[in-house]
Amino acid sequence: MRFLFGDIVVDAAQVKLTKNNQQLACEPRVFELLVYFCNHANKAISRNELLEHVWEGRVVSDAAVNRAVGELRKLLEVNPSSPQLIKTISRVGYCLAVTPTIVTDPLPSKELMKTESIHDSSFVYSKITRSQLASTWLGKRFWLFLLISLTLVVFTFYRYQLDFIESNGGTFRLLSQKPVTISKGSSFNPFYHSQTGTLVFLHRKNANAYAQVYMRKQGEQGKVILSDDYYYTDVIYTGDGFIYASRLNNLEQRLCEIVKVDPETKEQTLITKCGEGVITQIALDEYKNRLIYQSRASISEPYSLYSYLIDTGRKQQLTHPAQIGNNTGDYAFALSPNGHMLAVIEYRGADVDKLKLLDLNTHQIIVNKAFINNVYGLVWNFDHQVLGSNGEGLFEFDIKTLKLTSKEQSVQYGRLALGDNRLSLLTERSQQTINIYSYLNDNTSVKALTSNRGVNLMPVFGNNSNIMAFRSNSTGIDQIFIQPENKPAYIAEFNSAIESIGAMAWSESDEQLLASINNTLYLYSLVNKRWTALAKNFNQVHYVTFVEHSIMFSAEVDGQWNIWKLSLHNNEVSQITFKGGYSVQGNTDTIYITKFNRSGLYQIDLKLGVESVLIENFPIAGWRHWQLRDNKIYYLEGKEYKVLDLSLSLKQTLHYFEERKPSSCNMSFQHKFFACEKVELSSSNIWQIQLSEGNEY
Repeated sequence: MRFLFGDIVVDAAQVKLTKNNQQLACEPRVFELLVYFCNHANKAISRNELLEHVWEGRVVSDAAVNRAVGELRKLLEVNPSSPQLIKTISRVGYCLAVTPTIVTDPLPSKELMKTESIHDSSFVYSKITRSQLASTWLGKRFWLFLLISLTLVVFTFYRYQLDFIESNGGTFRLLSQKPVTISKGSSFNPFYHSQTGTLVFLHRKNANAYAQVYMRKQGEQGKVILSDDYYYTDVIYTGDGFIYASRLNNLEQRLCEIVKVDPETKEQTLITKCGEGVITQIALDEYKNRLIYQSRASISEPYSLYSYLIDTGRKQQLTHPAQIGNNTGDYAFALSPNGHMLAVIEYRGADVDKLKLLDLNTHQIIVNKAFINNVYGLVWNFDHQVLGSNGEGLFEFDIKTLKLTSKEQSVQYGRLALGDNRLSLLTERSQQTINIYSYLNDNTSVKALTSNRGVNLMPVFGNNSNIMAFRSNSTGIDQIFIQPENKPAYIAEFNSAIESIGAMAWSESDEQLLASINNTLYLYSLVNKRWTALAKNFNQVHYVTFVEHSIMFSAEVDGQWNIWKLSLHNNEVSQITFKGGYSVQGNTDTIYITKFNRSGLYQIDLKLGVESVLIENFPIAGWRHWQLRDNKIYYLEGKEYKVLDLSLSLKQTLHYFEERKPSSCNMSFQHKFFACEKVELSSSNIWQIQLSEGNEY
């Protein structure tokens, strides 16, 4: 079945949306919403009806519906801010204000239904609409079969990955959820002190503002406690009425320190410094009157956990994580209710991240088990239960049985904190839109190159055209998109989940794309539309680039990051640097590199073996902030985008970013314009999740 209105065609059978004969990328849930609107055109539809039929009764907020409608408007409307197709009906919901022409196609054969399906991260779509299948006995059986099959696949996957996981059961269920803060900007990192009914959290007015400290006592209005030139990263409230907060001096140097604050007088006392490039979490061990926090001596070292005795000022290292690649180390932790143990999440590279239980009396690791990756939040809700969250949902770990249980996978969870009891959780839910914009060198024009609801990062232009590759989660999962010049973008399909992308680079002819995906080197052919793994003996690959008729990449071998060369003629790999190398570009005579543990951008004469400093104090974390184009180096320095002409040894500032500087920029092949990421929307609020014991609802 197809729905036609204006220049828009909604092909429900093939799950395809076209406008002006151009296929549009559309998230699966958003497409389902559009089909529902088409089936109920010119009818006012409530949010509850949409939640029941499109979200199938899943527990999601009204914000999820609003976001999906906003995405539809962005795809369909000429002016999304003044919608003419999907109208808001006051106090009711929404209405599709046109009557589509319906074209009914014949149902496919049974064999087609079995074989032609499109798989997404959270849905399985047949090329027959859900309403068509549900109207027949075969459709009901078909979807029941798919549901059972998908459940078995998920269960088997977790059994294979984690031999101690359980898919069902447990000690609590999700009961209800409601927002705690409703504000513009972003509210995040909540901490609730149940004895005094005091909530403290961080708030950022907009994407370019620094996060500040807010407090709300029971029965009172929230108020700002700290508003200064520091960027605050975590906050807690103690029984003696003081606030402890971690902060950075700015977002460039990122020097970390922890302060004690009197919320009444606003007086601040420096407690301790916590390292360089550190965004630290803090906790108070009330039994020993000590702070626990993350720290590292330099940006090239992993996070370790430290304790600081408030009375004596004694500092002690508690954990010693493994040094694995570009390792974040012990990146999340939670203190047990009795103060005896720490639950610690350690990054493990290509392996599943580990949950370590540290006995704080003996300083021994008593449990070391695979957990979940990319942990956002960690909290103890009972002495024997640890809850963890990531992009997939909420998980429970029982330290008595060493069982990991997936509790909720349909709701977005961020940082976790306890509410007013052990069955009440606080978390944050956020929305972020980042798109890629082009900037003319003369600062006369800025325009969007992508217009997706989601996060679009890492623009990389070709060497022979303005073809662009970029990373995006606009479809619901991280994928690499390729956008040929003056043509729609398409997905460079990868055969497994993409968890990390180190760098991307185009070949000289723009017919191949090189990428470091999940710490492995891959080459994509635009002709064959296929990824091929290269240098398979290297499993810690980070930066990649083409250097004439070879590929150069950085990789960690025996604990040291260096530059390696892969010949495209015979596939032989040779080592180029022996004193460090983390990002690289250049030619067969000269290469330019950054290092993993030392600031600076370096030049190496490969014939003479002579190394010299090209740009002093180039930040260690700036490996993605520079680019060699012909004989010029373009790079970000603070909020300035600069160019260094190697022939003339002349530096020039091309652009100053009034707002927050982008994560990366890339110059086009003719040097006429460059592209950078720009944050369009960044918002979050704090929600309370109420749980119920046993199987009660």
